[in-house]
Amino acid sequence: MLSVRFLSCLILASCAASLTAPFSAHAEPARAVAPSSGAVLEKVLLVSRHGIRSPTKPLSTLEKQTGRVWSVWPVPPGELTDHGRANLTLMGTFLRHWYAPLITQSSTPCASAAAIFVWADAADNRTRQSGDILSHALTQGCTSTAHSLPAGQHDPLFNALAAGQARLDQQRVMPPLAHAFQQATKPGSPEANAEAALQAVFAPNGCQQRTGPCFSAPAVLSWKKDQPHTTGGLTLSSSTAENLLLEYVQGLPSTAFANAALTPEDKDARTRQLLATVLPAHALLSDRLRRLPAIVVPRGHVLAEALLKSLADEPVPLPDGSALPPSARLILFAGHDTTLDMLATLFGLDWSFTDQPDRTAPDTTLAFELWRLPDGQKDVRFRVFHQSLEQLRLASPMRPQAGEGAPLLLHSRFCSAAAQMPCSPEALALGQKSLTE
Repeated sequence: MLSVRFLSCLILASCAASLTAPFSAHAEPARAVAPSSGAVLEKVLLVSRHGIRSPTKPLSTLEKQTGRVWSVWPVPPGELTDHGRANLTLMGTFLRHWYAPLITQSSTPCASAAAIFVWADAADNRTRQSGDILSHALTQGCTSTAHSLPAGQHDPLFNALAAGQARLDQQRVMPPLAHAFQQATKPGSPEANAEAALQAVFAPNGCQQRTGPCFSAPAVLSWKKDQPHTTGGLTLSSSTAENLLLEYVQGLPSTAFANAALTPEDKDARTRQLLATVLPAHALLSDRLRRLPAIVVPRGHVLAEALLKSLADEPVPLPDGSALPPSARLILFAGHDTTLDMLATLFGLDWSFTDQPDRTAPDTTLAFELWRLPDGQKDVRFRVFHQSLEQLRLASPMRPQAGEGAPLLLHSRFCSAAAQMPCSPEALALGQKSLTE
C-alpha cells in the first residue's frame, strides 16, 4: 500500500450554463495528449483556484493601506462576481472537452456524470460556488452541486492547519523564513522593479515623507496564533498587485490610473504594463511564505496523501466520512491559489505564463494525469490550464491551440529528467519525503 508517512515529524511537532462551447466549427477537438504510443489515460485529478472575486479586505482598508480610493465592486469582499462565474464556466467547459475521451460516453443522458466527482473547500462561499459551477460545466448540467463539508467548516484537504490536523513548528519555520526575508533587494530585480513601480503610481514620496505607503519598507516577521505573520513593503506590494489584477480582469476602472489624463484604452494598456511589472512581487512572497516546505508540508499533507492514494488506485477517504467513488475518473478539487502553491512544492513543480502575469490567477487548474504505459507501468503527467489576462477580462472562449487555452506540460523535479522515463506515484512520494529532511 502506497501511503505518505513522511509527515509525522512535522505534524507531531506541530451561471452561465447557457454559454456556448468554446470551440469554433473549424477548431480541432480538444483532447488529452498521450505521453507515448499506446499509453492509456486512466484517471485525471484536477485542482483549481476559484473564479474572479472581489478583494478580501474592505475597500476602506485598501484605501488606508495605499492612500488611494479603489474602484467599487458589485459584490461584498471575497465573493465571486457574475463575470467570474462566466469565466469559470468557460474553464469547466474546456476541461470537459479536453478530457472527453476519459469520460464514459453513453446514449443515456447524464450516464457519464458518474465518472466525474467534484469536491470543494467549504470554508468560503467562493470555493463552494466555484465547485458548483465546475460540477455543472463538467457534467453538462447533470450535476449542479459539488460535494463538500458543511458551509464554513475548515476542510483538512485544503488546510490541515486550520482544521486542527497539524500544527507548525516555530523552530522549523522562522529561521528559513527570516533568512529569506533578510536577503537584500538587488537593484533591477523583479522585486525592486515591482516596489518601485507601485511607489511611483501610489505615492512617489511616501517612503521619504512617511505620509503615504512605502512599498520598499523592511519586512517585519512575527509569530501570531501559531502562524508566521509578515508586514512590510513586499507584503504590501504583493496584496496591492493582486488586487490590481483582480480589478483589471473584472473590467473595473483602473485605480492606478484613475486620475491620469488618458483615454480608457491607454489606461488599459498602462495597467497591463503595470501588472506585468508588479505581479512578480506576489510570486516572490508566495515563494517565501506559501511555498516554504516547513509550512507547506503540515498544511498540505492531507491533500497530498489523497492525491497519491488516488494515483495508486487506493481507496481515498474524504473528510465527511465518505470516500472518492470508484467510478470517478475525472476528480476535481475546488480550492484557492494557496492550494496551487502548496501543491507546487509538494510535487516539485513550477510554472509561469507569457500571457498571464499571475501564475495562480483565477480559474488556474493543475492536472495530475495517470497514464498506463504499454508495459503496464504507471506514468503521472502534470499539466496546468489557465486563461490569459485578456481572456479573463473579456470572458473569451478557450481553444485547444497554444496561447488560447492548451495546457502547459510540467515536469516534476522528483522524477527523471529523461523525456521517456515514467514518473511513478512512488517516486513522487519519495520526493515529498525529501522535503522534511
